[in-house]
Amino acid sequence: MAVEANALFERTLPRITEDLRELVTRESPSGDAGRVAELARFVRDALRARGVEAETRACPPNGEALLASIGGGGGTLLLGHLDTVWPVGSLDEIPFRIDGERATGPGVFDMKAGIAVAMAVLPSLAERPEPPPVGLLLVPDEEIGTQASRGLVLETARRHRRVLVLEPSLDGAVKLERKGTAVFRLRFRGRAAHAGLDPQDGVSALSELARCVPFLESLADPSRETTVTPTVARSGDRTNVVPETATLSVDARVWSKDEAERLERAVRGYRPRDARVSVEVDAELDRPPLEATAESRALFEGARRIARELGHELGAARVGGASDGNLTAAAGVPTLDGLGPRGGGAHSRDEFVWVTDLPFRAALLARLAKEEA
Repeated sequence: MAVEANALFERTLPRITEDLRELVTRESPSGDAGRVAELARFVRDALRARGVEAETRACPPNGEALLASIGGGGGTLLLGHLDTVWPVGSLDEIPFRIDGERATGPGVFDMKAGIAVAMAVLPSLAERPEPPPVGLLLVPDEEIGTQASRGLVLETARRHRRVLVLEPSLDGAVKLERKGTAVFRLRFRGRAAHAGLDPQDGVSALSELARCVPFLESLADPSRETTVTPTVARSGDRTNVVPETATLSVDARVWSKDEAERLERAVRGYRPRDARVSVEVDAELDRPPLEATAESRALFEGARRIARELGHELGAARVGGASDGNLTAAAGVPTLDGLGPRGGGAHSRDEFVWVTDLPFRAALLARLAKEEA
């Protein structure tokens, strides 16, 4: 069976690489609803032509998602995203190329190679006399927080027994744990005054913001790998006015929900040194941590066994970045992330994927989806 699976996708590698070329050359930056929707329709039409039921679903204002299924659905969900971080025109500077064993181009690794693999896996499973129940969901806005499609992700995931995320692997390893991401936004309000005539009558919101930054940074905990990073600050618009208002955004990354709750309590508990300044705090756990569970570890052990039968070793990693797998895991659906192909340079001009890894990833996904259905 392992030899047959490998051989099948080795034979179809030209089609997989042609799909990859089509995906990469259709630029789909986050926020460009028209281009992302166009890519969703391309995947839909290609899958329909290969015997797979597929449709698009509007996710205003960020474009359209792609939904596909075989075998009636309800078993395994393959999850990925259509959008990239690359603006329109990036292809002019970083064209799609295959040079030896490497394919390059904007979004080739994160994560259009994963989509190309899924476009090979579903038709291959659909051809079986009794296709296993497998679904595919590609959202339009993962790179900008999955706000427009979050409800669709959760609704779809809950109709399946497990989720396999098509995000890139980490040098071949799946991602068993991911940090959660929290965003804090603080708004300071003081009192405006003329900076030259009456500075003593003013209450500087900017000064309080500056005093708050060291407090926020002190909440980081290297022993727990918790990071707290002030990222965006704004205050004032005139050089001769004591700034009445100021805003500060903070990025925080944690391995556990308990740690996220600790940070939120601490940030909400901040008291300005200048009692004349008021502060409001908005806290949002953008994506909960993807924590390893007995179910996700069992999924990994199954994937590792299949990989060995296919002639590969499969490792597991924990990474700082988040994905939509964080959402599905937090919803109680067993989730295994990082099943996309090997490569590197995500979000950089050097982004690439190993073409030679594509058949193995397709065979692994096909076997895992079939055996766990």
